[in-house]
Amino acid sequence: MNTPHAIFQVGAQFDMHACLYEVAYVGRDSLRLNPVKGGMVRSMSFAAATEALDSDAIKITYQPFNGSSLSRAGLTDPQIAALNRKLHYVEAVARRATHLGSQRAIAPVIKEVATEIGDDAPPKPSTVAAWVQTWRKNGSAESALMPKPKPSRCRFEESSALATIIAGSIKRVYLSDQRNSISAVHADVALSVYEFNANKPTERLTVPSAETVRRHIKRIDAYQLDAERFGKPYAKRVHRAAGIGFHATEPLELTMADGQMMDIVIVEEARDGQLARDIGRPYLTVILDVFSRCILGVHISLAPFCGATLLRTLRHAVVPYADQPRGIPDKLIVDNGSDYLDSGFIRACTQLGITLEHSPPYMPNRKANVERFYLTLNEQLIHKLPGTTFSNPTDRGDYQSQDKARMTLSELRAEVETWIRDHYHVTEHRALVRTPQAVWAEAVANKPVRTVFEDEAEHLTRSSCERIVVKGCVQVHDLRWGSDALATWERREREEGRKPAVEVRLDELDLSFAIVIPPGHKQQFKATARRPQYMEQLSLYEHNLLKKALKQKAAYERLMMQSDAELYRLRVEYFAALGHAEDKVAAARRERLLDTHRERDTALLQRQLDNAGPKPEEPATTASAGPDATADRPPRKRPQRKRPDPSPQTLPETPPNPAAGDATEREQSPDGPAEPSCPDAPPDAVRKTRKPLPPRIVATRELR
Repeated sequence: MNTPHAIFQVGAQFDMHACLYEVAYVGRDSLRLNPVKGGMVRSMSFAAATEALDSDAIKITYQPFNGSSLSRAGLTDPQIAALNRKLHYVEAVARRATHLGSQRAIAPVIKEVATEIGDDAPPKPSTVAAWVQTWRKNGSAESALMPKPKPSRCRFEESSALATIIAGSIKRVYLSDQRNSISAVHADVALSVYEFNANKPTERLTVPSAETVRRHIKRIDAYQLDAERFGKPYAKRVHRAAGIGFHATEPLELTMADGQMMDIVIVEEARDGQLARDIGRPYLTVILDVFSRCILGVHISLAPFCGATLLRTLRHAVVPYADQPRGIPDKLIVDNGSDYLDSGFIRACTQLGITLEHSPPYMPNRKANVERFYLTLNEQLIHKLPGTTFSNPTDRGDYQSQDKARMTLSELRAEVETWIRDHYHVTEHRALVRTPQAVWAEAVANKPVRTVFEDEAEHLTRSSCERIVVKGCVQVHDLRWGSDALATWERREREEGRKPAVEVRLDELDLSFAIVIPPGHKQQFKATARRPQYMEQLSLYEHNLLKKALKQKAAYERLMMQSDAELYRLRVEYFAALGHAEDKVAAARRERLLDTHRERDTALLQRQLDNAGPKPEEPATTASAGPDATADRPPRKRPQRKRPDPSPQTLPETPPNPAAGDATEREQSPDGPAEPSCPDAPPDAVRKTRKPLPPRIVATRELR
């Protein structure tokens, strides 16, 4: 089938309704068009293309030259040499020969021309006569003597029935995520041909060769093949050219923000003498200035990259800090995610005067500068810290990242900030041929940058919602914040017959306090958390994970009934265990993490028991036991060292039930039941009358 216009060939570019497209593939009846400046890949039929050409909706901007374009620009050097040779003979015959169609008249002219141009193998008179005839028929145009394009090798002589069978087998077997081979398609075609011959004896088909099937597959668009076999994101990535470079003429003109999971495992902060346990890999969010390559803001947290982490990073970027690069950007490129709409990020950028530009999905080239910074950070810092996971399993080898983990979240933040300040900003950048700090300092000397005060940024970079004040408290996400001053304002509003509706602004990475703003913004209140220990540095992502886990165990009421300290232990336990609960890969990682914890704690417990050694024998006493007691059991060994702590610090466990714990002690105590207590005695006095458990029994109960 002929194409509707010569422009529709691979490499052609045209403008259609202010969008520049490039022809990436020409099929039998359609074209695959790729937007030059990025966007969705589209298809266009020959009929639609012809109609657009006739209506002048398409304006051709570039037409590639090839052998069929009737131009010297599309010829190779040997083809141009052959064309010049033909023209020498044809033009000489046209000037010197008396009869252009007579071979006898042409022969002496050929000898003369061959001597002039040094042609050792001149053409025959009949060949030159044919050249002259073709040249004259086309108006003496040299394009008539150009080589004609060779016919395609993909011409098929199969019948329509066989072509249908091959197309069906390709679609069913080859164009699938199973990624079957061409031999599998050939086998399916053979079976289909046998079935066809059995059902239609009058029309017999021959099984085609594997090469025929391969030619059919090669005629399919490579983009379509990769999209069906490997997915559209993969096809877009491999069939897309490298991203267009970004250019900025001054600082803060263009910035980029992105987040990534860091290649390191961190441990929790040690509290009350408990063992520090690894809690997974943190997330890093940065904002980078394209002009100077300086890092304006950086934030590391356990919450994945979302609007809350970006808000916190933006807060760091717009507040001046010592002599570090800071400022409000004019344009910020971010991912095309829905999280930003729910976290107050759009409102914060609007109030700060920042223009947002969302990059298309699965296009990391739109933030190429940030991606390159991550590579530099990993190679020069993260991969040298204890507990690093390296970039892939091959680089990691036998290195046990979880066992080697030593750094806490605060320590990792300090390491990264120090590296950025003392190394990255003062090291020569390959693209700038200068240090980022020097480029920034020179540019801001002529143009001051816009910044805001820290307290102002604290208010602007928070998520916002509307709530009603009840007893001086507001409740959001099943958490409560309160203030005595807010209670006084509430009472006055209710006395005057007004509803105490307020705006609550939260930092989703630190729910320890909330900013409450009454209507009119005449005053503001700082409401503190009603459960301070649990909500200290608590992120909304972490809180939602804990609520989800408790709901799945039908124990959601525990969130409201347990004490603040118990909730904190649950928070550490569930957050360390759950991680990304909805990710199948992360779920498997969580199980491996729990298994590692169990094995490690069991080995530690066994070492503690082994180091305890044999216990000294207890001297016999007849005052505390009857004569039958010594006959029923061997003499008990009483330890002579300091009484052990009844709550060993080996495993962070779920808060115990006091009643159940007392019963366990009574059952497992080798000295029999505790002495009956006086009804009037205080609980502490009763508790003191009980004898301590031996170390071995305490450890066994804790392990269970």
